[in-house]
This record gives sequence, structure tokens and C-alpha cells, in this order.
Amino acid sequence: MKFKLFIFFICSTCFFQAQNNCEMGFVPDSLYNEKEKTFSLADALKTPELSNRAQISLFKQGNRYFMNITVKDNLYFDKIDDLELISGSKSWTLRSIKQNQKDKFTSFFVFEVYKNYINTLKEDGITSYVFNKKESKLSKQDVKEIKKIATCFYKTINVDHTKK
Repeated sequence: MKFKLFIFFICSTCFFQAQNNCEMGFVPDSLYNEKEKTFSLADALKTPELSNRAQISLFKQGNRYFMNITVKDNLYFDKIDDLELISGSKSWTLRSIKQNQKDKFTSFFVFEVYKNYINTLKEDGITSYVFNKKESKLSKQDVKEIKKIATCFYKTINVDHTKK
């Protein structure tokens, strides 16, 4: 009897962990607000460092979603230009985005994204991005990592919306 109870406990623990796998990946992090020049707390999913030393983070803050791209190459501190995100054959151009300086070796872009773009990310990832006419290409493994966090993020925000 104890053995059966033990097996049941192990199986149910594995089942519930599998159900919450996406939620377990969220970490509290600071999100920069460009307009107010302030930081606030938000829940984030992040890729590991990508092959070009960049990192993609997706944030949820209430009912709003944001993306942060941290870069260590092609640094143009405080420059404002268009940022084009390329996902396979699709592209999204963000007008007048500022590349903010984090430290002397790192900068970042932060901008609001919508649910339909999260869906694009989960299907196609980001294959490259262009800022100041410089393209940064991502490897297949990088694209896979972006798809993974986007899929998790998308599932989570869909669950959040069905609860309300």
C-alpha cells in the first residue's frame, strides 16, 4: 500500500510540474519605461545568451507585454533609429527606437509587443534584426530558443486571459 501511494505521489508530482513548466521559467526583473525614464518590476522569460552575445527577454506587466533585446555587438549608445525584426519571411519595423546604454559593453532596446507578434515569435522566432543599417543574424539554435520562450509566454498569457 505504501509503495502504491509513493508511486502515485511521484507520478502526480511529475504531472503537475509538467503543467506549470512555463510559469516556473518566469523571473521578476526590472523593466525600463522609455517615456518616464524609470524602472518597474515585471515578470520575464529570457533566452540564454545567444551566439551573437545578445539576449531576448519577454515581459508581462499586467495586461501589457514588452520585449527587451540586450546586445553586446553593434553598439550605438543612445542612437535613435528604426529597428527591424525579421522572422523568416516576415518583418516588423519599429520606428524611432532608442538603443539605451546599460554599461560600457552593453546596450538594450525595449518596446511594447502585442499578442499577435508573440504568436509570430512562437512560430518563426527572430532570424535577424537590423538597427542603424547593421544586420545581426541569429543561428538556428538562437531561433529555437526564441521560439521556446515565445511559446511558453504565449501559453501563459492565453491562460491569464481565460481566467479573467
